Amino acid sequence: MKEQFKKLNKDEYREFENWMREHNQENKIAYEVRWTDEDYHVRLCDESIYSMSDIMLDIHNKVGYNTPN
Repeated sequence: MKEQFKKLNKDEYREFENWMREHNQENKIAYEVRWTDEDYHVRLCDESIYSMSDIMLDIHNKVGYNTPN
């Protein structure tokens, strides 16, 4: 499970959910979430459009893929 899933804490998961609400309008990105107490394990079902690394980098940099440069 640890190889496929990205472990997020509560705040990171909240940021992930916010990113998905903002940027997942056109490309319906499916993801799976498993949780235990304060840990969330998230994986994208298909990384052909976005990868989990791309999303986490975007969240970290606060850039936004759909934001004009």
